[in-house]
Amino acid sequence: MKINTNSILFKAMSIILISFSIITLFLIVSAKYTFQEGYTSVIKEKISIIQTSISPSIALNISYGFEKAINEIAEETLNNPDVLFLNIESPQLKNKLTYSENNKTILDFQNSKEFISTSDLLDPITFKKMGNIILVYSNDAYENYMRSFYIWLSVGIFLLMLSTSILLLYFYNSLKPLSILEDSLKKFNPNKPKHLIINNNSKNEISSIMKSTNIMIDNIIKYISYSKQLNKDLSEQQKHLKDAQRIAHVGSFEYNLLTKELTLSDEMYRMLMIKKANTISWDDFLEFIEQKDKSYVRGVLDDAIENGSTFNLKYTLDLGDGKYIDIHTVGKVRKKSDGSSKITSVSRDITKDIKNKKIIEKLAYYDALTNLPNRSLLKNRLHKALQNASREKEKVALIFLDLDHFKLINDTLGHSVGDKLLIYVSKVLKQQLREADTLARLGGDEFVALLPDIKNTKNIQYITNKLLDSLKGKHDIDSHQLYITTSIGISIYPDDSKDMEELITNADTAMYDAKKDGRNNYKFYSKNMGNHISRQMMIEQDLRVAIENQNELEIYYQPKIDTKGDFISGAEALIRWNHPTKGLLFPDSFIEVAESTGIILDMGNWIISQTIFQIKEWNKLGLNKLKIAINLSPRQFQDKDLVFLISSLIQKYQINPTQLELEVTETMSMTNIESTLRILHELKELGVSIAIDDFGTGYSSLSYLKKFPVNILKIDKSFVMDVSQNNEDKIIVETIISMAHTLGFKTVAEGVETKEHVKLLKEMGCDQLQGYHYSRPIPKDAFTKFLENYNHN
Repeated sequence: MKINTNSILFKAMSIILISFSIITLFLIVSAKYTFQEGYTSVIKEKISIIQTSISPSIALNISYGFEKAINEIAEETLNNPDVLFLNIESPQLKNKLTYSENNKTILDFQNSKEFISTSDLLDPITFKKMGNIILVYSNDAYENYMRSFYIWLSVGIFLLMLSTSILLLYFYNSLKPLSILEDSLKKFNPNKPKHLIINNNSKNEISSIMKSTNIMIDNIIKYISYSKQLNKDLSEQQKHLKDAQRIAHVGSFEYNLLTKELTLSDEMYRMLMIKKANTISWDDFLEFIEQKDKSYVRGVLDDAIENGSTFNLKYTLDLGDGKYIDIHTVGKVRKKSDGSSKITSVSRDITKDIKNKKIIEKLAYYDALTNLPNRSLLKNRLHKALQNASREKEKVALIFLDLDHFKLINDTLGHSVGDKLLIYVSKVLKQQLREADTLARLGGDEFVALLPDIKNTKNIQYITNKLLDSLKGKHDIDSHQLYITTSIGISIYPDDSKDMEELITNADTAMYDAKKDGRNNYKFYSKNMGNHISRQMMIEQDLRVAIENQNELEIYYQPKIDTKGDFISGAEALIRWNHPTKGLLFPDSFIEVAESTGIILDMGNWIISQTIFQIKEWNKLGLNKLKIAINLSPRQFQDKDLVFLISSLIQKYQINPTQLELEVTETMSMTNIESTLRILHELKELGVSIAIDDFGTGYSSLSYLKKFPVNILKIDKSFVMDVSQNNEDKIIVETIISMAHTLGFKTVAEGVETKEHVKLLKEMGCDQLQGYHYSRPIPKDAFTKFLENYNHN
């Protein structure tokens, strides 16, 4: 093997010799100071430990004047052979205290290069300096250590010289086979990797290198195969990611603020409705933002770019041709050390979410039938109107309207005609009001008009007369010519009351007074009006007698039909009052009184008891598959004995708890959430089913609803009645059914009156149907016959 100045052997040997010289020189020159400092640090640590251990005790004894104890601590410290001297000084001591085994002074110790350390004495309570300690530590161990160090350093240098010489000789002999390896590696083709053919039988490191080279080539081949598979897997993952983004309507983009390069994901191209082949700039992308949102989006992005922070945006994109989508973008501006910045974000199409939110908000604040504000929105606007009137010293009028003989129209012509009449009336009445006024529907045929900024009574009379006149004459509803009138009651803020609820009550009272006066007129509230209150009191008195006698109240049952099997799956228990003078009364005429007076508790307990008893009677007839629903009132939920009552009656009559279903209204379930949840869970533990009644007419929080132990959602009839004609009602019903099934609930549709209703609701996947198409609510005996004779055709 030839050796020249460019050979590895020459360079390696030169490096070894130079390295040896440098290391030797370094050890001689610097090792002394390195090891010296190291050992010195050890000694200083020992001194610190001694000072730390005695300083608190000495300080404490000085503060108490215990000099004897200080002497004991000092003498015990001097028992350490390395401690040569101890000096304690403090203003609280008469004289400084000096302790030593010999008569040397501090100067003597300094000249003999002993370790001298001074530390402060701190008051144990105030931690203020109260003196100091001087401690002299022997350097004998240090001198012995350094002598040993120089001996071993000399031995080490000698051994290093010897090993270097041996290494140079061995290195020379070992590197000879490298020339063979050199030739073989020159023939290696990385595009077509093959094993090296090397004849080397030695077992030294060079032989190992040659063998390792072949192993390396194996690994290269495996790596190439792995890379190909990795690229394939990565391509599959990217495809799956694209599919996932497309399904979830989630896209992403990245914008380099330095290079001005914008990168969009496939889903972003789809959202923007442009082809991927088209390259768009950042400014082009911002142009898609609807004009009303541009300044807002740019402001948020500029702030995030300036601060390198995250951002969260909701805005609308204008895709052209009248197409808009709502976007939710979350992202971050990342600033790098090289000065570049990137905006990285994820965007989701929330158009459907916003649409659904608007539907839910509409359910919360607007009447589903007439699209007028409901009671909740009316109270909200009335509250604001009263606040403004109080500030401006103005008046506010509240007009309460009730259609005359509306129940007769409902009973004779059907709910469908009645609902169309309500829609028609709402439009007519709204046209008579000012733009600032609010017309709301409270339910049934009751409407309320809120008139803010009233100057005098003549303004109210003028608008009220317009309302009355607008309903005069005949009105065509479907094929029916109807003559309708309304009774109106009026209360004024602040003349009649400054309380919002009382204003509504006063207007209601005035309306009843107008009805008593022959209807089709209006009355202003006055304090001497007692008609409505007297009527309420009469109902209360008669109702108490009916509860006590228990011979006037009767439970009717309205069947529920299973949509899959077309069989009677159960019924809803509904209270009726056979009044001795007024005849058969429906709940609308007495339940409100029962609620307000507390009679509902006794009535509700009677309904529960009678219904569970009747379930037992039907079980005796073999009709043990029926599930009967009972309505629970808000007042019953305040009864601490409710759960116990139901549990004891189930045990008493030995019925299966699954045959009992308890219905609570949507609004009631949203009040006093904690108490409601507790009671519902206790009832659910009994094995009974829980249903939300009139779902869609209140404003349920979905985050609460999913926590409720609910089995069933009952879709309010106001949505079902026009489901075949009103596309918005159809969407609402479909949404409720879909949401209920997603949450694991079953659905019951109320108000099913036509074959078209049945057909559509079955197609939507509704589980049970209830309404006049099958049967009105009927007494128990009639219901038993209905069960026996029912034919789904």
